[in-house]
Amino acid sequence: MHSKTFSKFLSTALVLAMLAVSIAAIVSPPDPFTLVLYSVPLLLLTSVTAYLVTYGRRSTVRGKRA
Repeated sequence: MHSKTFSKFLSTALVLAMLAVSIAAIVSPPDPFTLVLYSVPLLLLTSVTAYLVTYGRRSTVRGKRA
């Protein structure tokens, strides 16, 4: 794994995580338990999305070159 690619994945994941927690804070009632309950699925989705954004394009680019 290249450090440049990993840093892109990490920065994408952090930005999406901040967005996910912000959305959960806006949507949920003012209760910390509910905020965590709403944030956990969004954070899991964030990890998958960051992976697809970072490494998903690489596989499609290889397919077009070949």
